[in-house]
Amino acid sequence: MKNFLLIVIFLFVGAFEGITQNYNIASVSKNFRDSSRRNRSVSVKIYYPTNPVPNQPKVSFPVLVFGHGFVMGSDAYQNFYDNLVPKGYIVAFVNTENSVFANHDAYSKDLAFVVRAMQAENNVSSSVLNGIVGNKTALLGHSMGGGAAIVAASLAQVETVVTFAPAQLRFNTQVPASQVEEDAVVFSGSSDGVTPPDENHLPLYSNLGSNCKYYISITGGAHCYFANSNFACDFGERTASNNIQIDRTQQHLITFNFLNSWLDYKLKNNLVAQQTFRNDLATSNEVTFMNNCTQSLRNTVVNNEIFVNLYPNPASSHIAITLTNSEIFEKAQIYNDFGQLVFTTHKDNIDISLLKEGQYFVKIFTKESMYNKRLVIQK
Repeated sequence: MKNFLLIVIFLFVGAFEGITQNYNIASVSKNFRDSSRRNRSVSVKIYYPTNPVPNQPKVSFPVLVFGHGFVMGSDAYQNFYDNLVPKGYIVAFVNTENSVFANHDAYSKDLAFVVRAMQAENNVSSSVLNGIVGNKTALLGHSMGGGAAIVAASLAQVETVVTFAPAQLRFNTQVPASQVEEDAVVFSGSSDGVTPPDENHLPLYSNLGSNCKYYISITGGAHCYFANSNFACDFGERTASNNIQIDRTQQHLITFNFLNSWLDYKLKNNLVAQQTFRNDLATSNEVTFMNNCTQSLRNTVVNNEIFVNLYPNPASSHIAITLTNSEIFEKAQIYNDFGQLVFTTHKDNIDISLLKEGQYFVKIFTKESMYNKRLVIQK
């Protein structure tokens, strides 16, 4: 009975927040000065929520500091502020280092600096952000900005870091990644040829020092489709990426489905959103994923039991699928680390001898459920 009441309370709170978080979008441009780096000017475009009902008491909002991609700027990411600001987030786009000669180290430090600068704005009486900056911040970034957000997270205190097709920078990005302790999500497009996942996204994910981290690969997803249409990015993608299987609108929908619930969980302590994130991962046919978090993922979690096992894992020639509950096995699908389907079988004892070494994702279907498991093949 107690658990039922808690669920009702969480659902009520989540529903209430969903009703109240229908804010208007306002914006302001600011140039912060970093005194620790010879008074470096850091240009930021800030989008923040305003209450559609006048004369309401001030409400504080979590902050999202966002890093842009190579030769891109905040104008390429309207999809992010259009989605997130009405839900009650302040989004600060750091608009420095957007030339072909971008200094990756400086940009990473700009992101970390803006985390601190935005918190200070809460106490500046002349600022439009006075009194509305919450004490929780996340670092987000796309492509170059994704790599920079990871580095920045090793330099500044945040609640979480979320990256979209993060790029390795012009210095060893994996070392600062290992110093990141915050929970993290790395989004990837399986058809990304601009920052190929096995050279960029996966190494950065693997080296993150986070106690809980997720790698979400959008099947057939692109590099530039995380943003709005942008000439420089789209030109590069046309020459580098192959086999893109979805359009930009679809990739936005998939991305925000997971991003919204993750941010609501991490920045607003919404436990219903946490469960939604987990359930959506476990049941989605549009992504494959990895995680190193302690709680298992499936469409229904019951007493934290694990209902599916792959054995052996790592494996070289054969794997067996076992179900520890009463569900009936139907089929399994094996995806490579690009999110491409490489094998489908209706047998629960699978010959994998023809598959190359590497990491794979296995989707296991029963009559009632679908489960995700990670498989490592070693020869």
